[in-house]
Amino acid sequence: CLFQLDRQITETFRGRLWSVPARVHAQPLELYAGRRLDADQLARELDRLGYRRLPRPAGPGTFGRTGATLDVVLRPFRFPEGARPELPLRVHFEDDHVVRLEGPAGDPLDVVRLEPALIGSIFPSHGEDRLIVEPEDVPPLLAEALKVVEDRNFDTHHGFDPKAIARAFWVNLRAGGIEQGGSTLTQQLVKSYYLDNRRTLGRKVRELAMAVILDARFPKAQLLGAYVNEVYVGQDGDRAVHGFGLGSQFFFGKPLDACSPAELALLVAVIRGPSWYDPFRHPERARARRDLVLDQMLAFGLLDPPTHEAAVASELGVLRGQRRAGRYYPAFMDLVREQLDRDYDRERLASAGFRIFTTLDPVAQDTAEAAVTGELARLEAARGLPEDELEAAVVVTAPRTGDVLAVVGGRRPGFRGFNRALRAQRPVGSLLKPVVYLTALEDGRHLAELVDDTEIAVEDPRGDDWVPTNFDGVAHGPVPLFRALADSYNLATVRLGLELGVDRVAGRLGALLDVPAPEPWPSLLLGAHELSPLEVARLYGVFADGGFATPLKAIVAVEDAEGDRVDRYPLRTRQVAEAAPVTAVDHALRRVMSHGTGRGSRFAGAAVAGKTGTSDGYRDAWFAGFDGRHLAVVWVGRDDNAGTGLTGSAGALPVWDALFAGLGVVPLTLPVPEGHRLVELDYETGLRADPACGDPVPLPLPSAVSPRRKPGCGFRLRDLGDRLREWIDS
Repeated sequence: CLFQLDRQITETFRGRLWSVPARVHAQPLELYAGRRLDADQLARELDRLGYRRLPRPAGPGTFGRTGATLDVVLRPFRFPEGARPELPLRVHFEDDHVVRLEGPAGDPLDVVRLEPALIGSIFPSHGEDRLIVEPEDVPPLLAEALKVVEDRNFDTHHGFDPKAIARAFWVNLRAGGIEQGGSTLTQQLVKSYYLDNRRTLGRKVRELAMAVILDARFPKAQLLGAYVNEVYVGQDGDRAVHGFGLGSQFFFGKPLDACSPAELALLVAVIRGPSWYDPFRHPERARARRDLVLDQMLAFGLLDPPTHEAAVASELGVLRGQRRAGRYYPAFMDLVREQLDRDYDRERLASAGFRIFTTLDPVAQDTAEAAVTGELARLEAARGLPEDELEAAVVVTAPRTGDVLAVVGGRRPGFRGFNRALRAQRPVGSLLKPVVYLTALEDGRHLAELVDDTEIAVEDPRGDDWVPTNFDGVAHGPVPLFRALADSYNLATVRLGLELGVDRVAGRLGALLDVPAPEPWPSLLLGAHELSPLEVARLYGVFADGGFATPLKAIVAVEDAEGDRVDRYPLRTRQVAEAAPVTAVDHALRRVMSHGTGRGSRFAGAAVAGKTGTSDGYRDAWFAGFDGRHLAVVWVGRDDNAGTGLTGSAGALPVWDALFAGLGVVPLTLPVPEGHRLVELDYETGLRADPACGDPVPLPLPSAVSPRRKPGCGFRLRDLGDRLREWIDS
């Protein structure tokens, strides 16, 4: 029996010890002259990577700051394109931009990348993400504190400690309760690896036998390293937080090697009872336990008196905001796992030591998270809604490459729960209207063409009458196509869609998304169709990239343990719509922002394009918008599907605004399609106009189309030239 037990646990532990899980990295931060980034932001990014702040840098992984200049010694790192040695670097800033990079001898540098942050590891049996701490990266103070507090004879016992058991028995007997445990670190490791939580004599005997076997078969350093990565330290919703690597991120938002003595003491403190000593729910209890650990560290010479005094005087330092998980991004990791599951065997991922380089942009991710948490709280306060009632999801992409830069699955970004960005299928409302207008333009119509925005009743396939109305309850009569889209008129859109054929619009939507066409119900024309925010990002990527559909991806490359490329994810794109009609729709989407439903945006006067969406009963508020660099989709609503009273412009657009305020807007440059020319059209009527007699907006029209001038605008010589050119062209 002992022989079988020996073989079982030895093989299991050795396999788990030698199986190196895939390590998942974010996108590295690139520095170059002209980049929109200030010194504070770079310092925060270096803090995230575990760099130490010093008066002046002293070796790899350190940095210092003097005013608007930051000196750093970058650690060596092996990128997919090749290895970079350690690099002394000086970064000069002016206002919110990088202005100059200098190398070791003051020589100018064009582009420098920080090493990418580790955002997770993939395990086979757990299916969970962890941040593995290599033995050489375990802070010596943490290792020694663990031994002092949990297992003083760890280096000399043989898996269990009779003296500790006797001491714990006596202390608990005197206290009349459980005050001290007698389990060694090895026994605690056995419990975590192999046993359940039943408290029986047989289980205890088995635990002791397994601890002795592990101690006999493996070096103490390996056992301690396994404990550091396995120990349970807390609960984040339905996610169990295991290991000090993820624990330091969960509590303090920083790498383990960047933790102070007081923070390391708190990590050691909570393992005695992660629920009982939870510093978020029981801060006084946790602090008392932490101070007891600090006292033990002083008594055994791990701390000197001044350091001990400062540590005891310090606050707990845990992050009390909505996000507690530091560099852990569960919503984005869901997308990574989906892509990996299509391409790799999970067991191989968990054992081959792969390095996975992803598209996650930590700056964009943090900006998106801050936009969600800040704006939802502001919306609830402004509208008298109950606290934490609203939920949200955000997807940020680079449409030309398909890179997914950020994913927010809910208002608690570090909480691994329901991922609304990927999983929530919600009615998208007016977000589908650009598909109707794209179909019309592909049919030979143009932006100045008039469509009736008048009452209509439609018999649906079930024989029921469907009577749509406009949001403002008013029928506006004949309106130009671009205004019908910008002001999101329902009646005009329904009439246009019926003229085209609902089945044709449904087929166009399916083709753009590369999915089967939805059922051609008339209500589809007004967005009675459910999509996830990620699917909406795919759809709007076509508009943001001139008619090309680029598959969204979360992974750039996969390397094996030797650094050889296992797989790369090259740019794949296909044209799903002609450039001219797509560009014309984009011009109309710019009018959404300057004149239409998005005019309340702080970027209404900027060169950005977007569309609001609101589902029936104000259950879903949407906004999808893009500039010259980023596309972002925002959804705001409630999980119980109840109404929020928020339209897309009132609920989702403020989140988008806050996001792009942090990212910085790159003006959208829209070309004039071939065979078209820009014409100044009056926004209300679609007739030619100028500032003296109307509200003109520049829009592309086919060269053969020449709208009449708005009455009262008079005659201009340029009009005669246009007429002559049209006559010659004909």
